[in-house]
Amino acid sequence: MGGTAVEKEGLVIPGLHFQVMSAIAVGMGLDDGFFDKHLDVGDNTLRLLHYPAVDSSVFANNANADYGSITLLFQDARGGLQVRSPTGTFVDATPIEGTIVVNAGDLLARWSNDTIRSTIHRVVEPPFKQGPTHPARYSIAYFCNPNFSSFIEALPGTYATEGEKKYPGITSGDYLVQRLTATY
Repeated sequence: MGGTAVEKEGLVIPGLHFQVMSAIAVGMGLDDGFFDKHLDVGDNTLRLLHYPAVDSSVFANNANADYGSITLLFQDARGGLQVRSPTGTFVDATPIEGTIVVNAGDLLARWSNDTIRSTIHRVVEPPFKQGPTHPARYSIAYFCNPNFSSFIEALPGTYATEGEKKYPGITSGDYLVQRLTATY
């Protein structure tokens, strides 16, 4: 799904998830392999999404964030995805052929002590209609999670004192189960 696997120091890691997390590590001033040991199990979820043709009345405020570290989203050309900007307004994530939308998730926000915030996003009425309805839409969401056994806590350098940690530490699996239980 994310390209070829990468082997590094005995770990085999799915390509794209590894590459994005490696870039995030470098951006945070960490070794490029910092997250490797948290990704090698592949506790990820792939969802093939089909949104049937619908009437305009079904679109409501459905903003949310994803739970894991990152989400790789492959969207069709229909449009309708919006992300919340740093100023708080929602902007279109206009589909561009051959590109992937990368959303930061809650566990990455916890790791970074909100230096990187979860991408709040929503699906709104797509810009193109066929009569009274919007045609069907398709997308693929690859939810990339740290290994379920990985302990997630604010990384050194993202806080000065223990009191500045915004979140208590938790294993990835426990956090994901808590969020999914609350959602469903």
